[in-house]
Amino acid sequence: MRFSLFALTLVVLFALPFVRADSSDYEISAVYVNGIQAEGSTVQVELGTNAQVQVYIEGTGESTDVRVRAWLGGYEYGDIEETSDVFKVEDGISYKEFLYLAIPDDLDVSSNAYTLHVEIYDGQDKESQEYSLYLEQERHEVSVEDILLSSTTVAPGDYFGVKVRLDNQGYKDENDVKVTVSIPALGISQRVYMDELLSGDQADASTAYLVIPSDAAGDYEVLVTVAYNNGYSEVTGSSYIRVEGEQVYDENTLVSVSSITGLTEGETSTYKVQVTNLADSTKTFYLTVDGLNAEYSSPITVPAQSSGQFEFTLSPQSAGSDSVFVEISTNEGLVTQKLLTVDVAEPSTSWVLLVSILLAVLVGLGILFYLKRL
Repeated sequence: MRFSLFALTLVVLFALPFVRADSSDYEISAVYVNGIQAEGSTVQVELGTNAQVQVYIEGTGESTDVRVRAWLGGYEYGDIEETSDVFKVEDGISYKEFLYLAIPDDLDVSSNAYTLHVEIYDGQDKESQEYSLYLEQERHEVSVEDILLSSTTVAPGDYFGVKVRLDNQGYKDENDVKVTVSIPALGISQRVYMDELLSGDQADASTAYLVIPSDAAGDYEVLVTVAYNNGYSEVTGSSYIRVEGEQVYDENTLVSVSSITGLTEGETSTYKVQVTNLADSTKTFYLTVDGLNAEYSSPITVPAQSSGQFEFTLSPQSAGSDSVFVEISTNEGLVTQKLLTVDVAEPSTSWVLLVSILLAVLVGLGILFYLKRL
């Protein structure tokens, strides 16, 4: 019976968590976050920034080698933390350590309250304190989420398309976002606009097309610059392309693209591309259309000295000026590339006026009928 009680006591003792005792050789005297004293207050910190944690330490006993660690829990992909190098603490001496916490853009702030943990520790003991933080999104914060290239390798003289995916991580909606795509070494650039980018949303800007100079060759940086917040804020991103080889053209073809007119926001319109095969053999033609949510059929086979026809649809979701890129090619090479500027009209409001007039007439008739009865 005594043995059983002894064994049970050992089990309970080993099951208890091991707690390191507070040290008598050092203590945390003060902590500042971004220059604000953290003790007795809640410090505001914005997402996507580096929070400076300034830790003041007092030596209170024997000389000891220590580290300082600051960390936040609650992040989906692991703790947010930084730890200092080892340094020696002497009795009666004051020390100051700077740590920097990279606060992620995608930290969940549905509850803004987070706890900052600060520790000083050696091989045996530690001192720790907790402080309150208020984490929130920046007012204006747009990031370049991705840069999508039409190809990583292009030929001199070819069109080159760049689509930029943006992420609005601020808590303000952004309007009239300007996206500039350039290849500085070649002196070429193109600009597109995004009318609206809502807070918390990701969206693709319209594809920007650049024409590669005929004498270009080698690797080039593709630079993306995004201006937002009425032009007061800017963010950049970059990618790379290689220009090599020589574009091969199939010249035994005639192409006619129907005029792209009559586009209206929220409506789908159909257009045609006619190809005439002037060669002495049958050819397969390929169509590519980009812009305004284009959908198209491809490929078609056209006998020698005959014509064939593609159809494509455009479904613009916003009014204003935009562009559509059309490319025709065969197995023998590129036939043509066209970058077309188009106008998209706002939906007609004539039916609203008609309904308003009809309602006014009905109200008038109702009043006359009522007066007659009186």
